[in-house]
Amino acid sequence: MLGRRFKVLELYFWGNEVYMIVATLALGMATFLAAAPPPAKQAAPLRISSVVMQTKLVESTPVKYPEAARKKNIQGDVNLDVVIGRNGSVKSVKVTDGPKQLTKAAVSAVKHWRYQPTVVNGKQVEVETAVDVEFKLTPPPAAKPAQGSEKH
Repeated sequence: MLGRRFKVLELYFWGNEVYMIVATLALGMATFLAAAPPPAKQAAPLRISSVVMQTKLVESTPVKYPEAARKKNIQGDVNLDVVIGRNGSVKSVKVTDGPKQLTKAAVSAVKHWRYQPTVVNGKQVEVETAVDVEFKLTPPPAAKPAQGSEKH
């Protein structure tokens, strides 16, 4: 077996997998081997409903109502498309709908949220989900009359 030489003759691509045809030349005989493909990477994040992912939320930074929006009485929902990494941290946030004056505050808060990692077939996977952040102004509490000024 001494003196064996290996030469890669061709590379074949099948989807995301690479196959090599290797020729072994020794004593005038040729044998061919096909190398196993490398492990496949996750092509795209797994889409999971917002209801399911809300149960996996382990840490959420409170959303701060922008003062300029509060003064202008702007309220509504900001809809986000969120990609959660294998470790449960938020990888990316994309605004899909909502009042422009509120989107920055929503994105800023959601970027710091953490989820329980999602496991499929024993492996942690990236997840994509929708997150809706509600901005709702509540009226100030009714003023109570001062003590002693009540009429009997």
